[in-house]
Amino acid sequence: MSNYLIILVISGLLLIFSSIVLIHLFVRKNTMECFYVENEILCLNSLPTKSIPLSEIARVEFFLSPIRMGYKGQIKVHMKNAKIVKRYFQTSKIAFYPTTKTMVLDEIAKLTPFLDKHSIPYTIQHN
Repeated sequence: MSNYLIILVISGLLLIFSSIVLIHLFVRKNTMECFYVENEILCLNSLPTKSIPLSEIARVEFFLSPIRMGYKGQIKVHMKNAKIVKRYFQTSKIAFYPTTKTMVLDEIAKLTPFLDKHSIPYTIQHN
């Protein structure tokens, strides 16, 4: 009897945690974007969303890598205080087919005008 109770409690906790995560994902802004700029702040959509003021960014590196059935991207934000923030991304589209190189480059192209506007150097590297 006690084993069933333990399993029931663990299942309930997992259900509550999963519900909280789903609610957070549905409520936040720009859930379909990998990254976006809002009010001079770069937001990297991950769990939780990482917000970095553009004034604190020293440089940005983008990496484009082939994976088994497509491509993935990585953004590395080098901050002026010597911290580095890394996030992987594919595309802003919900897709059940492989992410192409063009799709990842389109995601990068959405952010580069903001980087140019604020004179933040960036590189795009193909692995």
